[in-house]
Amino acid sequence: MLLFNLDINNICVSGGSACSSGANQGSHVINIISGDPNKVAIRFSFCKHNTKEEIDLVIDRLKELL
Repeated sequence: MLLFNLDINNICVSGGSACSSGANQGSHVINIISGDPNKVAIRFSFCKHNTKEEIDLVIDRLKELL
């Protein structure tokens, strides 16, 4: 649900690692790190064009959703 809610707030994120995009099972590395198959990782990607205001907006939305 978190990925969906971020998406409708125009925040683009991914539910897995970049190297496992398109895979059905996700990243084996993320699975090992969490140790819990019910926990899902969220990947944020940034670039030099992101502003502090954009990052603050994402943090505010995460606080509201969590």
